[in-house]
Amino acid sequence: MSSSGPIPGSNNTNLDDFYDAAAVEPHLLYQGEILIDVPILSMPLPSRWLLLRTWSGRQLDEALDYGAVGNKAKVLDSNQTQMEWDAVNKGDFAMGILYKRPVLVLNQNCDLEDNKFFQVAPIYSIEAEQRDLEKLKSGDIFSAFWIKKHPPEIPDESYADFELIQAVHKSYVKRIDPKQHFRVNAERIQLLQRAITRYFGRPNSYDSRSDKVPRTGTYLCVSCFYWDGRITSLSLEEGADFLVCGTCGGTAWVRKGR
Repeated sequence: MSSSGPIPGSNNTNLDDFYDAAAVEPHLLYQGEILIDVPILSMPLPSRWLLLRTWSGRQLDEALDYGAVGNKAKVLDSNQTQMEWDAVNKGDFAMGILYKRPVLVLNQNCDLEDNKFFQVAPIYSIEAEQRDLEKLKSGDIFSAFWIKKHPPEIPDESYADFELIQAVHKSYVKRIDPKQHFRVNAERIQLLQRAITRYFGRPNSYDSRSDKVPRTGTYLCVSCFYWDGRITSLSLEEGADFLVCGTCGGTAWVRKGR
């Protein structure tokens, strides 16, 4: 299946519907699928990773005989200088937090068919995380993608967090009904693709809304170049504010190399 091929439901949906109502190939996993109750690992912030080893120093899986219980574990700071991380070259067990929550599938369709793992962005409630709904809807937050509420699976207006993307094995895709599917519609998938590209592919640049000029020199407007094939430049002094581009209204600037 080509990732550039037809997107399921593309003839039966519109932008206002948000979710795909047409059950096209519901047994297959597609980009834009929303999965419920997927285990997501969270780091134990603000502390560092804490390693788990037995009192004898053996790996936990060996000491517990791959699932048996009855041994004791000690907790060790992963950044202690006297500790040797990965001493036996097998990795280490660590303390984290697992949450079961809805996630948004990000991979292109052909990757989902061919690979054992896929990338997901966990979904969080906008109200619970105190995010700005209008900014999310308009795409002004690069690291998040708005998810319209869909009770009971998505009870509140929500967003998929690109900062917390994780790899999940296909064995975690479980459907009680083989005909069940839960996907954003074709038009929203195109917006998702654009959001992913913008998040990972945007050029490194200085933002006029938050950055100061780091070094005296000539700076070029990113938007003028990428969207209009035009060069707009400014000569700026170190410590000055970056300006909004007078030609296109852009806010991103890069320093000219010479």
